[in-house]
Amino acid sequence: MSYTLEQLQQASRLFFDLLRRKVISLDDPAAAECLQDNGAYDALQYLAKEGGCRIMNSGHRLHLLVNPLGSGFATNFTQLRNKYSRIERKTHLHIINVIILVFLAEMDQDEQHFKPGQDSMSYIQLADQVSAVLKAWYEMDEEGKFSKQWRLDIQAMYKVWASLYMQTKSQEDADTLSRGSGSRIGLIHEGMKLLEDEHLVFISESEKRIFPREELYERMRYLYHDVDRYKELKALIGSTLAEKEGDAHAAH
Repeated sequence: MSYTLEQLQQASRLFFDLLRRKVISLDDPAAAECLQDNGAYDALQYLAKEGGCRIMNSGHRLHLLVNPLGSGFATNFTQLRNKYSRIERKTHLHIINVIILVFLAEMDQDEQHFKPGQDSMSYIQLADQVSAVLKAWYEMDEEGKFSKQWRLDIQAMYKVWASLYMQTKSQEDADTLSRGSGSRIGLIHEGMKLLEDEHLVFISESEKRIFPREELYERMRYLYHDVDRYKELKALIGSTLAEKEGDAHAAH
């Protein structure tokens, strides 16, 4: 299909704006202009495809999604480490992936009653849940069977996590967020910054809480819910935490 110069200009303006902003409202003049012209919107999709990306239209916003493979904009570990210099090694990155999954599993429960600015999770809550998940998985990883089944290096992640400094609630209330991968809160902060950079959450450093944005629920609804790996790990995290909670109640 051929495009006019004007259509290509509209598409390229919006594409590079999406590269910078990640998510754009359909009410944005650049998005509205492009969406009104089928040719310009097709050109946008073509530009995204050629760059190893794709456009997700939630009905409220356009999201730019980068394919993990074959994209000039994909972020491998080396690039991620250069951008986030506090992530020192791959095990830290693997733990950050678990941190993000635990947060998503907590938020991805009752979307119909989502209250912007009210639904949130504190850093201490998230750290406690990550600790419970990694400890339970480590205990189930007899002879490495659990790690092999779920394609997760549980042994390395648990040992690194257990070695990290953990702030108490009183310390967290008194201090600013710990930076760097030397503390659990610091590693959680690095993971949540990845989501904040994608405009999916808002971090309140004064409250030490993470607030999901509506964009996060759109991403879950139109992307993550179609990914088998996400659904399997979300279910695993949910069952692990439910079992831990049941054990705690039984102990009392």
